[in-house]
Amino acid sequence: MTGVLDAAWLGRCDYEETSRLQVELVERRRAGEIGDLLLMLEHPPTYTLGRRTRPGDLPHDADYYRERGTAVCDTPRGGQVTWHGPGQLVIYPIIDLRGIGEQPEGAGRVDVAGFVENLEEAMIKAVSAYLPSPEPSGSLFVPDGNKKGPRKVEGLTGIWLGDAKVGSIGLRISRGITSHGISLNVSCDLEPFNSVTACGIDGGRATSILEVAGEAPTVREAGEAVASALAGLLDRRLNPVEAASTGIESAGIATA
Repeated sequence: MTGVLDAAWLGRCDYEETSRLQVELVERRRAGEIGDLLLMLEHPPTYTLGRRTRPGDLPHDADYYRERGTAVCDTPRGGQVTWHGPGQLVIYPIIDLRGIGEQPEGAGRVDVAGFVENLEEAMIKAVSAYLPSPEPSGSLFVPDGNKKGPRKVEGLTGIWLGDAKVGSIGLRISRGITSHGISLNVSCDLEPFNSVTACGIDGGRATSILEVAGEAPTVREAGEAVASALAGLLDRRLNPVEAASTGIESAGIATA
């Protein structure tokens, strides 16, 4: 093992409040006040608009969704529109990529692609543990390459089960330090994905562990599984920590 990866379960947190917390934690990580950290949580119903969101990806204006109980928030992460809500795991990694693996040549460069692959692989490992072993004729049988279970799709980020997306990635990198991160559909309502162009994929469909397996872990259990898999891929020892140690109290975040 080359080090420690802290992980904190925050419960259900407001999106904009956790965005502000991440800004604070990135600066603390840069100053060496904290080590690498995973924030594990879920959000109340929220559409987030990444930097590459296109006109029309969200069919109605923000007020339309807010009147129906769903927040709409701009975000500095990569990617386009996605939905967060109860039953969906969100993990925000506050990690200095300069300490991860072999770095590309060139001053200040970090291996972002390699880290994204680690996030995808961690989700695949976690999801696989909750799925029944599929038969070749089952719904998890994937035509291209005859692969079963969760998989990556060439040219896209995230992971799929069959032809439906189950896990998404939208990172922000600030001078080598990550924030924002991944979302994994555990047992969430899938209808909110159907009314938008989620992740910029026209005609794309979302699924969840619950929809495919018929049962699902709790969001916290899924978070612990992904965190454990990611720690292993990064050759780190996973260290569960209390939410208070993340600065959540000073940021004024209310959890449920």
